[in-house]
Amino acid sequence: MKKIAKIISLLLSAVLMLAGLSTAYAAGEDMLTIALFDDHAAVTACRTYASGVIDIPSSKDGLPVTSITDGAFSDCSKITQVNIPESVTDVGSNAFENCISLKKIIFAGADCIIDSAAFKSCSNLTDIVLPSALKEIPEQAFFDCKALTSISIPSTVEVIGKEAFKTCEGITRFDIPASVRVIRKNAFLGCTSVTDFNVAGANTVYSSVNGVLYGPYESAYDTDVSSPKTDKALIQYPAGRTDKSYAVASGTLVIGDYAFGGNDSLEAVTLPNGLKTIDNYAFNECDALASVAIPSTVTKLGQLSFGNCTALKSVTIPASVTTMKGAFYKSGLTSVVFEGGIKSIGEKTFEKCGKLSSVTIPSTVEKIEFGAFLDCTALNYVRVPSSVTTIGKDAFGGCDNIILVVDESSYAQTYAQNSNIRFELAPENPEPQKTITSVSVDTLPSKTSYNYKDKIDTTGLALEVCYSDGSREIVTSGFEISPDTCTQRGVQNVDVNYEGFTASFKINVSFTFIQWIIWILLLGFLWY
Repeated sequence: MKKIAKIISLLLSAVLMLAGLSTAYAAGEDMLTIALFDDHAAVTACRTYASGVIDIPSSKDGLPVTSITDGAFSDCSKITQVNIPESVTDVGSNAFENCISLKKIIFAGADCIIDSAAFKSCSNLTDIVLPSALKEIPEQAFFDCKALTSISIPSTVEVIGKEAFKTCEGITRFDIPASVRVIRKNAFLGCTSVTDFNVAGANTVYSSVNGVLYGPYESAYDTDVSSPKTDKALIQYPAGRTDKSYAVASGTLVIGDYAFGGNDSLEAVTLPNGLKTIDNYAFNECDALASVAIPSTVTKLGQLSFGNCTALKSVTIPASVTTMKGAFYKSGLTSVVFEGGIKSIGEKTFEKCGKLSSVTIPSTVEKIEFGAFLDCTALNYVRVPSSVTTIGKDAFGGCDNIILVVDESSYAQTYAQNSNIRFELAPENPEPQKTITSVSVDTLPSKTSYNYKDKIDTTGLALEVCYSDGSREIVTSGFEISPDTCTQRGVQNVDVNYEGFTASFKINVSFTFIQWIIWILLLGFLWY
């Protein structure tokens, strides 16, 4: 019996020892490398195989633990929670990058500096309590924290860094306190679920207009928090909105980088007079955008500002535009009109616009830059006026079906000959170029009232077509409507597409008696 008792005692001792080890392991201190300095200690590394909860100690060998150094926990893929004590006043760059199992972070202290990309790619992070006296949310702090659904920005924060919340796809709302003076470039890029930006009323720099974020665009580059520049810009349209149309607030001077980028619901955007800049990627990948009128005050169309807008069929570019590098890359354009006065068609402006078949180049254009129409495979006849004295490399590269219409002995003729591009000489007394400038409904169809699911009849529909020479024409065929069936009860909008231009009319749609019965039964079933 004594031997059995001794064995049991040893087993119990072993169990208790293992329990003690388990507790130490759960707390996590044994998994940390802590460096000692003259007056403080710092967490410099964590074992990559550490798991579970990590309690960072407030002291080590009598010295306060005041910092977590750059990359200290980087790639620790099994830790799930980190408790940061009040003693820690600095969290280094990339400190917790790629901690893919990390779900919760708690700062016990109020005063702490967080450096760039501290929590980058913590893809399962759902809960974080930030220091209550935090001054800055740094660059890429929460980049790619896809599981994060909400975050409370402390009322002391003055700066939200570049790409601070980029691709935080789970967040639906940002509340921006009155203290914020600078929001750097693309802070909320890729936050595809956001439906509302709410800026505190006491904030004198930024504002939200019906949930859309406006403010001083140049502050994105301004290091002086106390004196940001004041160009009024639309900073970010909520990417999670599903509205079909939007009118930008009057007085807006800039549409910022990626302001609408990636929105797949907007079909029409109204831009205000006085607008100066549509910056890089402003409407990039707005798949549904079919209608936008560029005001005559705009001077810059940024790179891919309308790139990949596959539903955009026509555009008129005002004479005020002086910069448009790559603006319409791979868009769905079928026709383009340049207003007289414009001097240059920018580098790669229409690259890979595979449906572009009609371009009007005015006699004020002097330069067609590198790759301007590269791979526009549908381009056929393009009149290049004698005013053009520079055509960049591959300006018409890949346009296999193109024929340039040029003046005899002009620079354009020499360019065509040297580039082995087919050309024709323009007639000495050519007829004025005539292009469509607008289309509107002249006469409604004979039938405008339908039952749900009926096919829409265009009999009697007539369009008024306006041309660049001031003439007008009524057309009754050659157009398409969308949708072509009655898809919603009540008033339904029907688009009419003609030669890349769109007009619309409304019809009334009602249920038949049988459809009403089915609808009532369905509602009753759902209610039951």
